[in-house]
Amino acid sequence: MSIEVFWGSGSPVAWRVLLALEYKRLPYVSHLLQFSKQEHKSPQMLALNPRGRVPVLKDGDYVCFESLAILYYLDLKYPQPPIFGRTPEEAGTIMRVICEYQAYIEPRLTAIASGVFQGNADLSGDEITDAMHAVANAPPSSPAPSTARHGSGG
Repeated sequence: MSIEVFWGSGSPVAWRVLLALEYKRLPYVSHLLQFSKQEHKSPQMLALNPRGRVPVLKDGDYVCFESLAILYYLDLKYPQPPIFGRTPEEAGTIMRVICEYQAYIEPRLTAIASGVFQGNADLSGDEITDAMHAVANAPPSSPAPSTARHGSGG
């Protein structure tokens, strides 16, 4: 059984999957799709992912899409080295940071990238500047919880 990954250049969510495969040192077959030719919307791709988006991972007969779902699958199927931590505390911290990024940072980074690279925003207006300030001023994630037990007296 070989792992196949379908991805597109310029897709940060696809890069997540490629990085995970490399980090885990898993052999895979790379299928770089050309967005300009709408290859991600081909009948073959829509059979794998009806949303017509990348990344898509095929592992034998199993197909998974959505980058975090793929990472979770890879971490459970191929546990070493772990992506989501070795302890419940590490896993909780990692998932919290992912959720914070997706909720607070990613939408603003998307606005910046779209405005700059695709011309989807008025660069003379405040939209991009506001998004840049929001990203730059985002509070840092809190440190990982201590695994030491604290007594109540002593």
